[in-house]
Amino acid sequence: MDDRRYSFSPLRRTIAILIAKIAGVFSRRLQRGGGTALPGLVAEHLAPDLLGVLLSQVPAGTVFVTGTNGKTTTAALLRNILAVGGRSVLHNATGSNLTRGVLSLLLEHTGWHGRLSLAPDSIAVLELDEAAIVQALRQHRPACIVVTNLFRDQLDRYGEVQTIAAGLRSAFAQLDSATALLLNGDDPLVASLGESYVGPVGYFGLDDPDVARDDIELAADSHYCPHDAEPLQYAAAYYGHLGEFACPACGWRQPHRDVRATRVALHGFAGVDLTIAVPESELRIHLRVPGLYNVYNALAATAAAWYLEAPEHAVSEGLSATISAFGRAEVVESDGRTVWLLLIKNPIGANQVLRLLAAEDRPLHVLAILQDRAADGHDVSWIWDVDFECLANATVTTGGRRAEDMAVRLKYAGSGNITARGNIAHAFDYAADATPVEGTLFILATYTGMLELRKVWAERGLVRHFWEESLA
Repeated sequence: MDDRRYSFSPLRRTIAILIAKIAGVFSRRLQRGGGTALPGLVAEHLAPDLLGVLLSQVPAGTVFVTGTNGKTTTAALLRNILAVGGRSVLHNATGSNLTRGVLSLLLEHTGWHGRLSLAPDSIAVLELDEAAIVQALRQHRPACIVVTNLFRDQLDRYGEVQTIAAGLRSAFAQLDSATALLLNGDDPLVASLGESYVGPVGYFGLDDPDVARDDIELAADSHYCPHDAEPLQYAAAYYGHLGEFACPACGWRQPHRDVRATRVALHGFAGVDLTIAVPESELRIHLRVPGLYNVYNALAATAAAWYLEAPEHAVSEGLSATISAFGRAEVVESDGRTVWLLLIKNPIGANQVLRLLAAEDRPLHVLAILQDRAADGHDVSWIWDVDFECLANATVTTGGRRAEDMAVRLKYAGSGNITARGNIAHAFDYAADATPVEGTLFILATYTGMLELRKVWAERGLVRHFWEESLA
């Protein structure tokens, strides 16, 4: 449904806001997600045009961040850059990235009569998932849209990456030149979204062959030319299907990138040193969020910050100060052990996390939590495309609703020391007990498994609830 065809009365919106706020109070009191989604769900049911009405009131406009992996971290990095630059930023830091989540955030700052109350210079940095952004663009035109990447993820919900790209291309075709696209130039499908776009387009990407692979991964999702379906050739392959590509048939190739990482030094879980080339300048950054995939997130945030004319010092300081968002390489201490919590949700993202673990030069103790709830995707067959073979010598506990499936996958990967525990709290306790004091436990968890484990941790005082978290 195109919500722009409908205009609802102010009275109806007021009633929707009233009922949604009451729902939010009950949600918070019942500890059911802290009111990060329910108020928006109620409001958009009662007044489907409310999202656009409220977003149009953000004084300095909005930035949408979308893509398969890296939305939460990219939005957090950009939020911090803009904040260091002196801007007031509205940001859905809880990662509630459907339209109902964005609307819930807006309702927190909305009075009974439907007026958004924000500082005069406020800008909104909002992550939206690949389907929700299409819905949001029916109601609102943001200042710019950042697309991090497109990978296979939750096939039962999104479909193949080509389907997602087609949906984005169609949505972008409805925009005008007031909205800029900032695209990952190393991702063939994402890069192709800018070819026929009527507004400004900027690209970002990696340019350091020292961290490239010899060839693209077996799990790569999109390595065919979008014009003639010929296999692309790669001069450098960074991860998944991201890299320096060209089509030998039609000559289409990776576009010029305005923001590039020209030197990358990976230091495992200690972070990354990188040099970022931006127009007419160069920045040297120590990134506290680890992994090559977070280099791309930093580049995406830098590209958006540059477009928004953030001061150069704000880009450097904002990137350097940002810590991992909850569940994304989050570290806690528990009974004398260091525990890393790492979200995995699709083959390419999981392989990047495993690349971090493979670089560890100590015995690995791992808890792998696999769930199949709606937010994870009901189909868990993707685990067979993940390179779990690097855990062959690890001590592994599996947990969650599909603990047995994960155990079978790890057995075929060569692991000989596997214990399956369905209950997530029990699985954590078992895995922690199996980890030596002063040792490190690495937890790989799908989305709802991550949330359920963090709930256990919050009840034990190890962390705050995710809706109470603030990022540095």
